[in-house]
Amino acid sequence: MAGKDYYDILGVKRDAGEEEIKRAFRRLAKKHHPDRNKGDKDAERRFKEINEAYSVLSNSKKRAQYDQFGKARAQGFTGEGFWDAFRSAREGQPSGAERTEWGDAGGLGDIFSQFFRRESPYGARTWRSGPTRGEDTEIGIHIPFETAVHGGTISVTVPSTFACSQCGGTGAQPGSRTTTCPTCRGTGSTQAAQGAFAFSRPCPRCFGRGEVITTPCSQCGGSGQSQQTRRFNIHIPRGIQSGQQIRLAGQGQPGREGGPNGDLLVQVDVEPHAEFKRKGNDIHSDATINVVQAMLGTRLQVNTLSGAASVRVPPGTQPESTLRLRGKGIAAADGTTGDHYVTVHVTVPKNLSESQKQALREFARSVNLTVD
Repeated sequence: MAGKDYYDILGVKRDAGEEEIKRAFRRLAKKHHPDRNKGDKDAERRFKEINEAYSVLSNSKKRAQYDQFGKARAQGFTGEGFWDAFRSAREGQPSGAERTEWGDAGGLGDIFSQFFRRESPYGARTWRSGPTRGEDTEIGIHIPFETAVHGGTISVTVPSTFACSQCGGTGAQPGSRTTTCPTCRGTGSTQAAQGAFAFSRPCPRCFGRGEVITTPCSQCGGSGQSQQTRRFNIHIPRGIQSGQQIRLAGQGQPGREGGPNGDLLVQVDVEPHAEFKRKGNDIHSDATINVVQAMLGTRLQVNTLSGAASVRVPPGTQPESTLRLRGKGIAAADGTTGDHYVTVHVTVPKNLSESQKQALREFARSVNLTVD
């Protein structure tokens, strides 16, 4: 994703609101979904980019971090510009000589790991030696309203990265040799100083490998990775809401050098319902009665999540009054159940005849209502 802008990927402006971002994601995800573009590698790549962009821009914390640092990352964020920005980001911290690595940078470490990953001609490489946990894979899914209410299973296709089967993830052509990096002498890191700070950073020549590939693998082009798709049946718990996340442990990107796999993080977006609106575990809907029913009272048949239900409209019901059906809302996975609220709208007849108008005037006088 280096050099690419998440806002451009979703086709939205930088000040786009949550709903605009969500609509753009839905439209693009449907268009480029692998199930609709079988065998189309470009659509698969775009689908992965769209999910990555949405996972950041739909999360207020990640979006704020991206807005702060994403421009620098898109410009490559290398050389002195990197360290100038890093030093600027750390202003206000206690002075004095400190030795800092990215992984020890507190909240900034998360930002660096997500947005500032150094990429080599042979693919992204970590500069930290030893077993490394694989990255989490984040995708967004939109599910029907009924599935969110009652629970169910959603099948999704996820683009995934695996170690190249030919080179085993080394990036080097089998049988070829690698040489110790002359710049870092095999350590994978170099030292840099900025003012009172001393930093370890990835070697700019070997990108943290400690070795230089002389003959890139012919199958993966030296990336050490192959792109494949995996299908998951994701259990949707009943009562889930938009913005909630489902975690599939160990189903993310593979770890390096024996490290554990990352997780698959599924961001849920619930499609709207034609009749119902949801607020927490409560359901809201509308019903319309005429003015006589409002004055005399009546009974209504209304649709609920569990089917049709009869609700009593008391005499004298005012327009926009709300009727409550207890326990007819959403039964969430935690055992709580919401209610169903019906907002009553009252219609008034038009184009009355003179005799009808006179009858209404007489009625108004009988109940002391002002007419003129």
